[in-house]
Amino acid sequence: MKRYTFLLFLLLQGIFYAQQSQVLMTINGKPVTVDEFENMYTKNLDLVQDPAQKDIDNYLELFTRYKLELEDAYQKKYDTLPQLKLELKSYRRDLAKKYLSDNEIIDKLVKEAYDRMKTDVHVAHILIQVSPDASPQDTLKAYKKIMSIYKKAVAGEDFSKLAQQYSQDPSAKENKGDLDYINVFHTVYPFETAAYNTPVGQVSKPFRTRFGYHIVKVLDKRPALGKIEVAHIVTMNNKKDSVGDAKSRIYEIYKKLQDKQDTFENLARKFSDDKNSARRGGKLRPFGIRAMIPPFEKAAFALKNPGDISEPFQTRYGWHIVKLLKKYPVPPFEKAKTELRQKVMRDDRSKMGKEKLMKRIEKQFPIEMKGSLKIVNRHINKDFFKAKWQIPKDKHVNDTLFVINNDKAVTYKDFYMYLFRRQSHTTASYKDKKYIIKRFFERFKKDKLYEYYNNHLEQIYPDFARTMEEYKNGLMLFRIKSDMVWDKSLKDTLGLKNFFEANKKKYRLPKRYDILMVQANSKKTAKKIAKDLRRGKKKEEILNKYKDKNILLKEKDYLLDDKIVKNHDLKPGKPVIYKEGKQYIVLYLKEIKPEEIPELDNIKGKVTNDYQNYLEEQWLKELKQKYPVKLNETVWSQLRSKYKK
Repeated sequence: MKRYTFLLFLLLQGIFYAQQSQVLMTINGKPVTVDEFENMYTKNLDLVQDPAQKDIDNYLELFTRYKLELEDAYQKKYDTLPQLKLELKSYRRDLAKKYLSDNEIIDKLVKEAYDRMKTDVHVAHILIQVSPDASPQDTLKAYKKIMSIYKKAVAGEDFSKLAQQYSQDPSAKENKGDLDYINVFHTVYPFETAAYNTPVGQVSKPFRTRFGYHIVKVLDKRPALGKIEVAHIVTMNNKKDSVGDAKSRIYEIYKKLQDKQDTFENLARKFSDDKNSARRGGKLRPFGIRAMIPPFEKAAFALKNPGDISEPFQTRYGWHIVKLLKKYPVPPFEKAKTELRQKVMRDDRSKMGKEKLMKRIEKQFPIEMKGSLKIVNRHINKDFFKAKWQIPKDKHVNDTLFVINNDKAVTYKDFYMYLFRRQSHTTASYKDKKYIIKRFFERFKKDKLYEYYNNHLEQIYPDFARTMEEYKNGLMLFRIKSDMVWDKSLKDTLGLKNFFEANKKKYRLPKRYDILMVQANSKKTAKKIAKDLRRGKKKEEILNKYKDKNILLKEKDYLLDDKIVKNHDLKPGKPVIYKEGKQYIVLYLKEIKPEEIPELDNIKGKVTNDYQNYLEEQWLKELKQKYPVKLNETVWSQLRSKYKK
């Protein structure tokens, strides 16, 4: 029996569930199911505080409005807007990240990174270089060489001498393979793993990275030093410098510090040759090990307590003095995990999560070969290894090479384009042509499978599809509401003016009492203020005159029924003093403002808001006429009784 394709299965599954869910209403002839309504209604029900918003009858009105506005957006092709498509594509890319790797593996890698973060490891290594794309013969040759060195190392031969003699790391001649202390993310993941998994004093078994084969000797392990924050003063030798050489100047500065003639920060501002940090009193950003040159790092981390200052020391940049400002130990896991996860996802180790996912994808979506690599190999000549190869123009290029999940056909041309972008100048590799093309093909298949999986996330994961649909609808609604309501109210100045004229009475201001209120700490001060107010002093003058008395002053319009007006016999020009708790209050009625209708410019914000509401209601009336809504009363009654209390 012929196997159903993956997409057909999902389509039939979707039809089945649609049939299961009853139709609550139709809008413009399109069905809206009970499931859709319930999902939206119950989604944030527990977070809603207003009882009116929880009421299902009120929500039906809000939901209907939402569906009508959305229908209008679709009818007006808002989903085809280039900017919206761009935003949606960007959002999908971010949302898809958690589906494009095995999260269980990633979580383990984050925890592993944190555990390693707590320890610094002193390592030395020996490298035998071999390219990631090397032929089996070259790979075997490199492996045999590292194995022979490994045997000498575990037999007790001096590791540093072996590194100087055999290591192909360019720095080995000078550092004898000693890389000093490392921490998590300082090296490629396989190297880091070997360093943390090898006991102190022992040599790791050979392992491979993208650089070649290594062996690692662990010289020491210590609790991680974490990060520190320091300030520094640096003097650099300058032939044009008439003040003296760098060493003399740094010791003069150091003597000023010892004699407490000036602060470290001031001396840094005045004399440090690092102008960027000098402006901040010599302060540098927090850093951990391997972030600075070794002499600077050693001097900085040797300081024990905040405030400690180093003796002058020299680096290749000049002479320095360092002051310890703060130590940052390894943070708790909960505080560190977000940053660690970001680093894991950027690091090569994240491939482990992708590899596990790929194994699952390969089982779920099988690949069926329709063509042959023999045909491909016939068209790969020496030009491919000179970066001069061109894609064949034979008819076969459009034939199917393989099919993914009995659904997606991949052609020879697709693979040829992949190869075209990866041809190289390594002419010596031609002898290994079949091996190289086969390796490229295996990667190509995985890339295409991964691409297929990514393109079908909506069909595989209903929650992903639902989230994407919600985001898309949100973007469309925002844009159409901007066009129909928000932006329109701001641009349509004539419409706003006509709306104001038609609703002037609504904005009539009642009689208001313009009152100046002053709060003072003593009765004596309150009386002086009252006296100044009677003499016609302005509030700015009052504030300036009594600024040392900690007075509080505010001016506000009050209505007739306000307590301030009702409880005091206020008359223009006659201050009133009363005590409230331990404070004395002075009330000064500046004027009684009559009823009036303000100018539009004075209340434009409020009128604009009302105009927006008016435009939205008018738009809704149009939508209800344009797109008929038919509620299934029987289904609604059943649904309503489920939630109505």
